[in-house]
Amino acid sequence: MKNRLLFALLLSAIQIVTISQNNIFAQKIKPSDVPSDVVQTLDEQYSYVKVTSWMKEGNTYIANIKDGSTNGKVYLTSSGEWIRTLFMVPVGELPSSITDYVKANYPDFIIILSCLEEKEEESTHYYLEVKEDVVGAKPSLLTFSTTGQNKLISRKDPDGFQDPTVKQPDKIEQAKAAAAEKQAAKEEAAKREAAEKAAAEKAAKSSPKTPAPKPSTPTSKQTPSAAKANTNTAKPAQTAQKEAKPKKEKPEPVVKDEHGNIAIKANTVPDIVSKTLVKKVLHPAELNWFLVDSIYIARCLNQGKKTAVYITPKGIWEKTLTIMPEESVSGLMAKHLNDFYPGWRFKSAVKEQRADKDDKMMVEFYEKANYKAKLVTTIFFDKAGKLIRTIDPDYELGGSKKESAEDDALNKYYEKMNMDLGNDDAASVPENVKAAFKLKYPKVNNVEWKEDGYMNYQAIFYTTRGKEICVYNSYGELVETWVMGKNESLSATIQDYLKKEYKGYKLKEYYSVKRLADKLNAYKVIIVEKKTQDEQELWFNLSGKPIEY
Repeated sequence: MKNRLLFALLLSAIQIVTISQNNIFAQKIKPSDVPSDVVQTLDEQYSYVKVTSWMKEGNTYIANIKDGSTNGKVYLTSSGEWIRTLFMVPVGELPSSITDYVKANYPDFIIILSCLEEKEEESTHYYLEVKEDVVGAKPSLLTFSTTGQNKLISRKDPDGFQDPTVKQPDKIEQAKAAAAEKQAAKEEAAKREAAEKAAAEKAAKSSPKTPAPKPSTPTSKQTPSAAKANTNTAKPAQTAQKEAKPKKEKPEPVVKDEHGNIAIKANTVPDIVSKTLVKKVLHPAELNWFLVDSIYIARCLNQGKKTAVYITPKGIWEKTLTIMPEESVSGLMAKHLNDFYPGWRFKSAVKEQRADKDDKMMVEFYEKANYKAKLVTTIFFDKAGKLIRTIDPDYELGGSKKESAEDDALNKYYEKMNMDLGNDDAASVPENVKAAFKLKYPKVNNVEWKEDGYMNYQAIFYTTRGKEICVYNSYGELVETWVMGKNESLSATIQDYLKKEYKGYKLKEYYSVKRLADKLNAYKVIIVEKKTQDEQELWFNLSGKPIEY
């Protein structure tokens, strides 16, 4: 027992040292030297944690944080954009499936770092570094899912890595084998040379010497037919060696999309745009480029799936649309379909991944009563599988209610997205309010404005952190800021309270809210009654206790 305790303490010490070594080139800085945009991002996203210190590595700012007894690190750019977050996980608290994998694939290795990693466009996952217990050994980097059987997501071994599960041959035996192989190759070459020499000598002996032909003397008497024969035999090579006529090159086929846009040549696509595509799709097949409204669209097959990648002329990735199989319909989506549309039949699905993280999934299906008429019902879900909105099968797309043979999922996706949108109150928002928002967030576009019941105006938008809301009064003063959190990140204290006091409800979403006037921070939690789907708002302080807001 004592040895186990010492071993656990040793591992904890190793992790602390490793965390420091990971930032060996980082420099500790004063909080006053951190840009306000960086501080604001951290405050909005992790208002419930304590910042113990700040580090800077190049243009990256690293906040060392503490959430209760858990240590972590938040990485942000100098402009305040979030990069990733690490929360340390003791080795003893890792799932057994992960430690079993390490034991089986890295025997006699040690885990020098284990944590939960949050990264843009990736689900929260376990991140591990394992290495040989020798000085100077480079670590292998592993990531595992946090759900189910904790499957391996990625594995990156260092250059020159020797798999410890494969028995390595002895160096002396390797040298002997190499020498024997070299000698065998030398003997084989000698045999081959001798055989070629003998064959050449035999061929020289067997071929008889033939005298050179005498030149023919023309006779004075030569028949016209003979003269003609001599003339014909004088140019046999010229007749045989007639130059072949050059083949006419076939014109390149014109490639069009479903809207009639003609594909552009790949060499006309800016290099920065092509490089962005490589980052998003490693091996695109059947690639065609289109330029529509100044946006470059790469249509291709990605791992067998029809895909469209949208990139700006400056190489900024905007979104990716991918046609998905029926298996992509998650359990939460399927439950909704089974509950409200029994007997439904799958038609198609399109997944939209966006730079602002407002990812969606469109599922098209036939209701049981509409299957013969081939009338399509469409539902949009968010990335968590929650319902966004439904388009009934009586929508008129292209002037027809029935399914069109030319109904392409990728192109029809946005046409359906633009139907039945919620009302935007932008027209009633005072110009001074809009100007105040633009001054604070000059790079943010596609803002949705809502007027609440307190004469305030909500600017709803999406950044790399997800959904955000800024609340302004009629004078253009910023009153509150809201940042949507991930449901699984809601504090255990609040979750326990909801389970006890609201048994018939489920969590829909929650926000970290900062009231600027009195510097009050709180959590706004929205729950839904499972049977009636009625929503209710609850407020909690940072300790997880319910409050009146």
